[in-house]
Amino acid sequence: MKRWTAWQNWLAVAAGLYTVLAMTWTTAIGSSNAYMLTGGVVLIVIGVINLAAPGMPVAEWVQLVVAALVVASPWMGSFATDMPGVAWNTWIPGVVALIASIMAIQPAMKVYHEHHPIGSH
Repeated sequence: MKRWTAWQNWLAVAAGLYTVLAMTWTTAIGSSNAYMLTGGVVLIVIGVINLAAPGMPVAEWVQLVVAALVVASPWMGSFATDMPGVAWNTWIPGVVALIASIMAIQPAMKVYHEHHPIGSH
């Protein structure tokens, strides 16, 4: 896997960007903006790290955890029922990033093992 070519990580970056930009067309109150901004920016950052340095399974797992937290954020921030529009604009990109992250782990592990073969003793 070459740098900047993993479509799964590009999808995670796009999901993070969508989450951040969704704040401009949704009416958010309370902590929802903080959750959307934080989750979106962290998805963008970890996605870019994974694109720049492929073959780091740990970073892919971090991306998966962040995506899961983005999905959970409407419940964590108590805006799942009060602001369903905002919640959906968090859930959908979060699920997209979660699925993309799951699909990125195996290729990252393959690249890692190609560059770090298990030695025989």
